[in-house]
Amino acid sequence: MGNIDIKWQEGPVKEAGVNSVQIVDVLQVCRDRLAALDAEFPRRENSITLTKLDEAIMWQDKRAADREIRGVEGMNKA
Repeated sequence: MGNIDIKWQEGPVKEAGVNSVQIVDVLQVCRDRLAALDAEFPRRENSITLTKLDEAIMWQDKRAADREIRGVEGMNKA
């Protein structure tokens, strides 16, 4: 396996601006890569993994939406 170098977002987006990736970005890249592979080599296990990645992305989107409603999205606040 090759090296993976991920630069994570440093600081809240509203304070530091977008300066790298969030967890949901990495989940989406993994999902897209697996979907491309599954299109060529479909397997039940890939379908299950894609479903779980979709679920993880959905929960992260829900978290962000909830934080937006509370007015704390992009800040270091619970």
